[in-house]
Amino acid sequence: MDHTGGTKASQYRREIGEVICARSHADETIRSIAADPAMPSYATIFRWTKVSPEFAAIYGAVRRHLREGKVKNRRLKHVSDAWRVPHEIKLGLRRHWVSGKKSTYERAWAARFCARVAAGETVMEITADPKMPSSKAVYTWLKRHEEFLDMYLEAKDDQRRWLEFMIEMIVMETTPATLKQDQAEVARLEGRVGRLTPKTYQR
Repeated sequence: MDHTGGTKASQYRREIGEVICARSHADETIRSIAADPAMPSYATIFRWTKVSPEFAAIYGAVRRHLREGKVKNRRLKHVSDAWRVPHEIKLGLRRHWVSGKKSTYERAWAARFCARVAAGETVMEITADPKMPSSKAVYTWLKRHEEFLDMYLEAKDDQRRWLEFMIEMIVMETTPATLKQDQAEVARLEGRVGRLTPKTYQR
């Protein structure tokens, strides 16, 4: 793959897209695939999902399959907990009551929240909105609602890919006159990318 800067026609080829999807299906991360010199950059792969309907379709199918597998594993854990927890309560190893009021979590709210996350806002920025719950409530819901956790992790992934895409565009369009300013902006965006690794929550 040509990884040099400058405007150029799309290098997407179906065979390359199929290799990327096959490696992703084998549980290899997109970042590790993009590190291969024979493969396109991380941001280029993200751009292909936007400009190539063919690649978007096959890549989307792989992502859905992997996501469904993760959801299935979590649900199996819930089934296991449904059997194990009552026994632990009976043996006195776990309390049988939960303090606090009933959860006010709603799926419609979760969808709006995750759309703002995908668009680049942080949890603190969103929860500063008087119409939004507190950050404490958000992180509690992430622990207790697997549907919300799936939506949140997907939104963070979309946000990361968008930032990578923005970085690549800045690098491609940099000129000697804008070099210093562009370097500062790339450093700022890379800092945000570095902070985007989502937390994992034990249930």
